[in-house]
Amino acid sequence: MNVRINPHVIPGMVQTESISFFTGLTMRWFRDAFCAEEKLIAERLGIDAYSLLEDMASRVPPGAYGVMPIFSDVMRFKRWYHAAPSFINLSIDPEKCNKATLFRALEENAAIVSACNLQQIAAFSGVQADSLVFAGGGSKGKLWSQILADVTGLTVHVPVVKEATALGCAIAAGVGVGVWPSLAETGEKLVRWDREHKPNPENFAVYQQAREKWQAVYQDQRALVDGGLTTSLWKAPGL
Repeated sequence: MNVRINPHVIPGMVQTESISFFTGLTMRWFRDAFCAEEKLIAERLGIDAYSLLEDMASRVPPGAYGVMPIFSDVMRFKRWYHAAPSFINLSIDPEKCNKATLFRALEENAAIVSACNLQQIAAFSGVQADSLVFAGGGSKGKLWSQILADVTGLTVHVPVVKEATALGCAIAAGVGVGVWPSLAETGEKLVRWDREHKPNPENFAVYQQAREKWQAVYQDQRALVDGGLTTSLWKAPGL
């Protein structure tokens, strides 16, 4: 079994978990390591550097010219380790392979890994998601939210309060002290939606091919770790 089962705070419910690793940290690494100029421009414009990078990446076509980031694998709970961080299939054409392309490729890859994790959950539970909720810092990005919709083929809902963990804790505390009657009812009342993103069928087809290629390439990259030739991004203790 490659997924993990956790108890849910709502009685009678459980959470099936299949996760990717270091998604936000990878984006921060890319920004800080390669985008000093964009950070300076964003500061002068009074905007977030990620917003500027997303604007640049929005001009790159879906598929990012075939660039394949190798960072987190899907969740493999029985043998949990990742390939060495890298970018595969780079070009020396600066018009096609640049910071904007790599940034878009990272967002696309994170969505592809999420889609693979969703597939694992569906295979385990027999439940097919008909829509997704995208929360956390990444959901501030409109491009990333749209990419997630296009990769999965599902409508993506983005909440007003992006820090879902903090809101969930507040709801649990409120119910615990008697301010609100129940977790489920209070969640329905307090969670509001900022926007939704519908999948683009043409982009979905592009990403299906990209996903298949990435899965094949990732296995080859894991084999390099197995052979002691590269260093895993992360591996579970004892492996």
